[in-house]
Amino acid sequence: MKFDILIAGVGGQGVVLASRLLATAAMDAGLHVATAETIGMAQREGSVTSHVRIGDDVCGSLIPQGNADLLIGLEPGEAARNLRFLRKGASIVVNEYAIMPSTQGGEAYDPNRMVDFLKSNCPEIISADFTGLARDAGTYRAANVAMIAAAAGAGLLPFSVEYLWNVLEKMIPEKYRDVNRRAYDMAIESVSNTKEETPSGDQ
Repeated sequence: MKFDILIAGVGGQGVVLASRLLATAAMDAGLHVATAETIGMAQREGSVTSHVRIGDDVCGSLIPQGNADLLIGLEPGEAARNLRFLRKGASIVVNEYAIMPSTQGGEAYDPNRMVDFLKSNCPEIISADFTGLARDAGTYRAANVAMIAAAAGAGLLPFSVEYLWNVLEKMIPEKYRDVNRRAYDMAIESVSNTKEETPSGDQ
């Protein structure tokens, strides 16, 4: 078994924490894991990607282009920038809330266009304002937790939701645990509601 996850965002969004949560949950589930981070600029709002490779057939810690099974894009422009890493038939979870990447320079940046581009290239996509959802839960900083919870709730991860929350309880300081739990539950509920609203092929 091999399952590759690429997490993309900008500095300050919790890309590395998200990768550590996923990697630890996978290890708790008895799976072999390799991880690596690439940081484009050593400052806040610079491009950051994290590679999480799960399975016994993994060779190397960096995901080759065209091999990722799941892209978690904490920022739409960074998700679009890393689309080349996805294999055909892969899935995307993308945050519609945009942060102007410092690498963008003075060029016009249209996040809605980025999201539309992702949808046109990957039909298996969960797209939502996860930053807004996390803010409603109590803090926008929990957007990364909300996104990996949505991925777990949609069945896009190679381990169960329970492993993920057990890791969150261990890794998140107690004073932040309740707000992250709210964001976690709200994200899973939002995915469940989307599934219920999607008409079946028989209708």
